[in-house]
Amino acid sequence: MAEEQGKKHFGIKDIAKLAGVSIATVDRVLNNRKDVSDSTREKVLAIIKENNYQPNLFARSLSVKNNLNVAVLIPKTSFQTGYWQLCLDGINKGKEELEPFGIHTHIFLYDQEKRATFKKAAAEVLKQNFSAVVIAPIFEKETQEFVSDCHKRKMQTVYINSDIPSKSTLGYIGPDLYSTGRLAGNLTSYLVQPHAKILVLNVAKGLENYRYLETKIEGFQEYLGQVDPTIKIDIVDIPYNEYEQIELELKASIKRYNPDLIFFTNSRVAVLGRFYTEHPRMKKPKIIGFDFLGSNVDYLASGVVDFLICQRPDKQGYFALNYLYRYFLKRESFEGYKPMPIDILTKENYLFYEN
Repeated sequence: MAEEQGKKHFGIKDIAKLAGVSIATVDRVLNNRKDVSDSTREKVLAIIKENNYQPNLFARSLSVKNNLNVAVLIPKTSFQTGYWQLCLDGINKGKEELEPFGIHTHIFLYDQEKRATFKKAAAEVLKQNFSAVVIAPIFEKETQEFVSDCHKRKMQTVYINSDIPSKSTLGYIGPDLYSTGRLAGNLTSYLVQPHAKILVLNVAKGLENYRYLETKIEGFQEYLGQVDPTIKIDIVDIPYNEYEQIELELKASIKRYNPDLIFFTNSRVAVLGRFYTEHPRMKKPKIIGFDFLGSNVDYLASGVVDFLICQRPDKQGYFALNYLYRYFLKRESFEGYKPMPIDILTKENYLFYEN
């Protein structure tokens, strides 16, 4: 009991005494400052670990409560897909959990088909005194300019959903896009025979902004090229959102390529499910698409879509805010990015899955 009582009140003064250093030195270690020798840092961290010391996060939050505001800049959801709504759900969950710690989250939405809306939302963010910004970078050039302005203002940045060459200060949280492509290639290799014909479909208005799709396709092509060079891969862009226009393009492309498998590169694979449902006389190939959305799952359940690769958009948004909580309050340091798990769903296991 005495031991438990001692542990309960174990604090910075006790750490300093055991390590033979000043309280200021312990504080520098806890805040990950560089002006501490490696040997001293290791000694202090060892004592912290041995005694299971936990900083008083509520006390620490009081010091930032009035000046720690976080912005989130992501696309608004659209009638074509609920992908960004899932991301927003995760952000709202994190927002609610972090409010008691003095981290206040402000959400700014833009239209992923209109650059001007991104620039307007980004300008609104820059007008305010934010400590950090979570960004979904659809428009590469505009994002690079915005991030540069953020860094000039000492605002931390973190990317979600896709990465771009202009690096954020706290890295990227999301799927390893190249690996998702390779995973799709791996699934494909089990579904088709040598000399099979594969059709890669990119379907969305403003495809020139979806650079991350190219990364997926690179991984897909490389994997299959290594496994079976006889497999023929064709890529078709359908730059529309309206189903009637997509339907016409699908008819022409499927008639031309007669694919054994279709790799649908984004979360709108439900349009392909609808197409084959409405055209039952057409030979349906194997279909691989992305994301655990209700419309996609319906076609997975009916057997029209064979596999869904899930990238957990809700967890991306939630983890991004948790990332900032750990950075600002727990004083943890981060490098690179946090890849999300890549999940595979089929007709047999989708009932046991949730975002």
